[in-house]
Amino acid sequence: MRMWKAIFSVLTIIFGSLGLMNIVSTDITLPIMFVFMGLTFLTKAKECYDKGAKKDAMIFTGIAIFIYVITAYNLISRFM
Repeated sequence: MRMWKAIFSVLTIIFGSLGLMNIVSTDITLPIMFVFMGLTFLTKAKECYDKGAKKDAMIFTGIAIFIYVITAYNLISRFM
C-alpha cells in the first residue's frame, strides 16, 4: 500500500508541476492531478481501515469523494 501511495503522490506532483510550468495546459493537467490526489487519499483510507482506524478511513474517503465531485463539476461545466 505504501508503494501505491508513493506512486500516486509522485504523479500528483509531476502533473501539478507540468501545469505550473506551462509545459502542458492546465486544462489538461489539473483534472489529472486531482484524480491522482484522490487516489492517494483512497490508498491512505484503505491503509487506515486495515489498521482499524475506521473513523480516519471515513474522513479520507470523504475527502477523496469531495475532490472527485469538484473535479467532475469543473469538467462538466467546462464542456457545457
